[in-house]
Amino acid sequence: MAAANDPFSGQPESKATPARVAPIEYAYRGFALTRRPIALPAGMWFARLAVAGGAGLFFATNELPAVWLDLARRLSAEDAELAEYVDQARGLTRVAALQSGRLEGVIFVGPAHAPPQWEAVRSLFASAVVGERERRILLSGHSGEGIADIGPVICACFGVGLAAIRAAIAAGGGLSVADIGRTLRAGTNCGSCVPELRGIIERAAQAL
Repeated sequence: MAAANDPFSGQPESKATPARVAPIEYAYRGFALTRRPIALPAGMWFARLAVAGGAGLFFATNELPAVWLDLARRLSAEDAELAEYVDQARGLTRVAALQSGRLEGVIFVGPAHAPPQWEAVRSLFASAVVGERERRILLSGHSGEGIADIGPVICACFGVGLAAIRAAIAAGGGLSVADIGRTLRAGTNCGSCVPELRGIIERAAQAL
């Protein structure tokens, strides 16, 4: 840098300083939403964003997914409920921390050519309480608009919700546990949901 400085501001004579600009390639891009500002690992590009009720960051990095998972765990409170999704092969890391039903922080990282989008997650971050339906789709990064509400999950093996079971019963395809198994596959794997299926069928019959 040139040695001459402005006599009033002390600003160096940068216009006369030779410089070379070259692009920097990053393998991953992502965002973070937290209730208080956080420090990111050194050596990455980032931009801070104004977010209601917290702090936001867009960043680019070459750090591997495991680094972000570890950072999210260290930043979360001990009593926080963590939801985690990691796909090493695709370079995806998505972590969310909730406390008392409120979204306290998220870190989403993906490949630079297909970075995660933050609009849907930001809207959940602004909510006072994240509902059960929103929790189920939180790590997908989607808003859930246009997705049918399946209700409480009854069969965890096949992801069958109460709404689908009630619909099968109403259509005549769920008059017994075996019928529901043939129609929806619910109850045909581990069998732990079979007693609950029987109860749903009995309550539906009593309501007729």
